[in-house]
Amino acid sequence: MSLEQINDHPVVDDHILPVMAGLIEPQAINRQPNGTIVVRGRLLTSAERVYRPLRARFETLGYTPFIRPHADGVELIAAPGVIERQPLRWRLNLVLFIATVLSVLLIGALNEIGAAGLELSAVLRDPRLLGLGIPFTATVIGILATHEMGHYVVSRLRGAPASLPYFIPMPLSLTGTMGAVIVQREPFEDRRTLLEVAVAGPLAGLAVAIPLLFYGLATSTVAPAPDGPYYLEGNSLLYAAAKYLVFGQWLPNGRVDVQLNPVAWGAWIGLLVTMFNLLPAGQLDGGHIAYALFGKRAEWLAYAIMLLCLGLGLTGATTWLIWVLLIGLMGPRHPPPFNDLVKLRPAHIVLGVVGLITFVLLFMPEPLRLIQ
Repeated sequence: MSLEQINDHPVVDDHILPVMAGLIEPQAINRQPNGTIVVRGRLLTSAERVYRPLRARFETLGYTPFIRPHADGVELIAAPGVIERQPLRWRLNLVLFIATVLSVLLIGALNEIGAAGLELSAVLRDPRLLGLGIPFTATVIGILATHEMGHYVVSRLRGAPASLPYFIPMPLSLTGTMGAVIVQREPFEDRRTLLEVAVAGPLAGLAVAIPLLFYGLATSTVAPAPDGPYYLEGNSLLYAAAKYLVFGQWLPNGRVDVQLNPVAWGAWIGLLVTMFNLLPAGQLDGGHIAYALFGKRAEWLAYAIMLLCLGLGLTGATTWLIWVLLIGLMGPRHPPPFNDLVKLRPAHIVLGVVGLITFVLLFMPEPLRLIQ
């Protein structure tokens, strides 16, 4: 075995080989100036079983290992430092959840008050009018909470440290919220975990959103569009099909369209939020799915999505320009998992394809359009 020894690092000199014993046979070891250790060699056990014992051993030396394919073998990168396990906190999550419920409740009530010809001052005079926003709030919060808990539950089942959901209130908006996020405390262990956690949220949310959508549509009416300015919600393949199944016609049809009640409007917002989450870029749910399926090549898909968003934004759907900025800020490149050796099983590939197809079914070229 050809082995390039490490100089001036006695702890590694004494312990690096025993740490890898029975797991990796090293063929070359190099210590970089920043203290990172790079090992190239071959596996002595399966890709599924190598990482957890390897990580436990390296952490005793003060390192966190990442492992990935390299040529005919593997490359292990041991970064200085150990990721601390944070206790589960909930106080800020609860405060943000309550603030978001109140924000969405206010918007839901204002929508109903506006439809009745009243103004915000009516709510200030009689706060009981906030109750008018309950159907909309229950729909939106129910979909968002189910989506995020799908991520959270699967994360915990797979041993991936994750925070409770952080809801984002936004009272000066059409929805009252910017959605919710769960923070992963560290990279995912492998692509299987990455894919399962990513898909769990959208599928869980849609399991609530789609029945509520059909209920909302069935209890809404089809009528001519109102006089004066109004917002026309965008059509996706799924949304258009749902309207056809309920009303027996493709809508909008001329100036005739479904006049959404609060539940239907809230369910449509749930579809919209899910669509944005499934954009295959960065660390959005869709970005996780794309990396799990395509690895580093997913970066090119992210750039293609940014170009698509830019094109849609420049042709009138300005909402997409915000997403160009957001994807640029979060970075189109997806970070690798700890163990990038583990291959997806056929069932995982099917699950990933389902996630991508769901994005296509939910895609709305123009989410909202102001009709004068």
